Amino acid sequence: MYRIKQLREEKNLSQRALANLIGASNKAVNFWEAGSVEPSAKFICALANVFECTTDYLLGREDDLGNVNVMRELTEDEKLWLNRFSKLTKKQSEEALNFVDYISTKN
Repeated sequence: MYRIKQLREEKNLSQRALANLIGASNKAVNFWEAGSVEPSAKFICALANVFECTTDYLLGREDDLGNVNVMRELTEDEKLWLNRFSKLTKKQSEEALNFVDYISTKN
């Protein structure tokens, strides 16, 4: 059901290292991976943060990783870009993306 062991191994983390990252005991991580105990909502969110995935992916409710970046806050520049981009029409946003693609490939 849970993808904790799979995701932990993909990150090359030991159970102890994962436990330290989320403030749990390595015994708890072992129980979660064995399916004998379910993690609380607090730990599900912490695990999703560590694995940079959605809680639904972690719980096996969705097949796509979701690729959310929950490990950092947006910079002020990123917030400004998103704010301005969100005010564009569909056509304007397509033009903006084309322009960004163009300038990002220029030397």
